[in-house]
Amino acid sequence: MRAPYDPIVLTAAVTGGDVLPSQSPAVPCGPEAITEAAVAAARAGATVVHLHARELDGRPTGSASMFKEIVTGVREQCDVVINITTGGSVDMTPDQRLEGVVAVAPDIATLNLGTMNFEGFPTRSRWPQVRHDWERQVLEQSGSVVFTNTLATMRRFATTFRELGVTPELEIYDLSHLSMARFLLDEGTLTGPIRIQFVLGVLGGAGNSPHDLFALREAAGRILGPDLAAVSVAGVGYPAELRLAAVAAASGMDVRVGIEDNLRIRRRRQAADSAELVAAAVAIADQLERPIATPEQLRAELAAVRPS
Repeated sequence: MRAPYDPIVLTAAVTGGDVLPSQSPAVPCGPEAITEAAVAAARAGATVVHLHARELDGRPTGSASMFKEIVTGVREQCDVVINITTGGSVDMTPDQRLEGVVAVAPDIATLNLGTMNFEGFPTRSRWPQVRHDWERQVLEQSGSVVFTNTLATMRRFATTFRELGVTPELEIYDLSHLSMARFLLDEGTLTGPIRIQFVLGVLGGAGNSPHDLFALREAAGRILGPDLAAVSVAGVGYPAELRLAAVAAASGMDVRVGIEDNLRIRRRRQAADSAELVAAAVAIADQLERPIATPEQLRAELAAVRPS
């Protein structure tokens, strides 16, 4: 846990792999648009950009060449810390989910810690109108979606990260994922201190109320103890994203916002882009007198705990 006035590491999740591009024009598709969204988020104040790749029609992809194009474009324009997904999307193979990390060796990459139901569109009456056949297929699969993360996959991904010098960010959707992190630390697959990211509000994981956050934060301290370096919080949906950002910022935790997790800046208005959500989080942090960590500060923090 950080001190009350310590800098916040602010992550912008600019496109994701689960939201559908038909839901909002703010979802960037194709390498050029994703690069632009990441750079805009960095210029709005993000310390980190968390990246997925999408084809021009918005279909998620693990393409190594596309990740290279995106990351090269971002690095040419700013010094933001790069965080690459290994979540990808629920229908990708482990090989596809790992491609981007191997291709670009980012500063940080996500590591998911359990197989779970993962429902984004569970209620048919609330399905969005979509433009693409692949989006219709996503909707039709509702009710049968499983996000598969076996122990073998976790070990493989963690080993690859270590070989590449990439810091894992452990994605915690529920209590069991903290116990898995403990197991991986105890067997030596992971080396502490570790960074965790609570992702709250996915149907299949924990809820997105402050009560859920505090219950998991208490459990993280109890289960991980001194092996816990930093906690970040991502709330899924509106108003959870910005409300949890405020709670996290007030409680010594880091924050993630962006179009991947939430499309709205107000109840009845969609965000123009992830940069607008970043600006809102910066304003929350400023009100609490917590500055936003610079990329240089975060890289120094990562280097201090990276195994030699």
